[in-house]
Amino acid sequence: MAEAETMVTAYVAAGFRKIHLDASMGCLNEPAALDDETTARRAVRLAAAAEAAAQKAGGQKPVYVIGTEVPPPGGADHTLTAIEPTASDAARKTIDIHRQVFAEAGQSDAFSRAIGLVVQPGVEFGNRNVIFYDRSKVGALTQLLSDEPKFVFEAHSTDYQGVAYLSELVKDGFPILKVGPELTFVLREALYALDLIASDFSNDYGDRPLYRAMETLMTAHPDNWNRHYHGNVQETRLLRHYSLSDRIRYYWAMPEAKAAVDRLYDALRGQLLPLPLFWQHLPDAQHFADIPIDPEALLIWRVEKSLAAYQQACGLAS
Repeated sequence: MAEAETMVTAYVAAGFRKIHLDASMGCLNEPAALDDETTARRAVRLAAAAEAAAQKAGGQKPVYVIGTEVPPPGGADHTLTAIEPTASDAARKTIDIHRQVFAEAGQSDAFSRAIGLVVQPGVEFGNRNVIFYDRSKVGALTQLLSDEPKFVFEAHSTDYQGVAYLSELVKDGFPILKVGPELTFVLREALYALDLIASDFSNDYGDRPLYRAMETLMTAHPDNWNRHYHGNVQETRLLRHYSLSDRIRYYWAMPEAKAAVDRLYDALRGQLLPLPLFWQHLPDAQHFADIPIDPEALLIWRVEKSLAAYQQACGLAS
């Protein structure tokens, strides 16, 4: 907890003012998930650290998100069939216990700035599949917002939902939408598409050298994926590259990966790539055809394309 307090202090000192008081997971030799009261008592310690840091730094006071329904970081590691939304009574209990514990600790002012509650709206993704939002299952949960009007819900693991389901989530009271692996997944998707395009376009580039470099790197350093990907040799190879959990993201900063990406950039930068190659390997990027290609600009475009679904769902699209 001391390290968590140090981290929260550093975030507030750096200017962050929306703080998720995420203390629901056990520390060493504790259960994986903690009860509401223990979570609330740890959350108030983090809030006290944030309040002290904000007072020292000056400026706007922090706002807080509380909640104990935090899914596994980066998605589940197995095929999912269903995810039950948070029960309304459980969400209400979480708010009530936090309100009480904050008051007992003299942090009622901090709790007055609690704006969000993390709940499970029934969405999740595993290595191979996505559980999409079903608004018919959350009626009782969303009714809670009428009784607690200062709160909204924060939804985690909203990756891969798409604009229609994201829009329903926002309309139903989940305007804080967390996304992560989807963005690195589409970055990898675009890199691998360019790897294929370069392989087809240039006789000197070789046969998918970026893919081959990443496979060599991940098999030589398996710690970031081997506890999450299960199956035979073929299945784990596919998951290393194409899992929706996208644990390949932990490798892009390694020197071997950087060198392979730089080689890809060098092979394509400034080239006039024909339209049929984009139709074959990355159809949505066809507007990059027949103009001097900037590979990095294409990668940014692909990530922004996924982010646009969130902006549209939240009414922020231009």
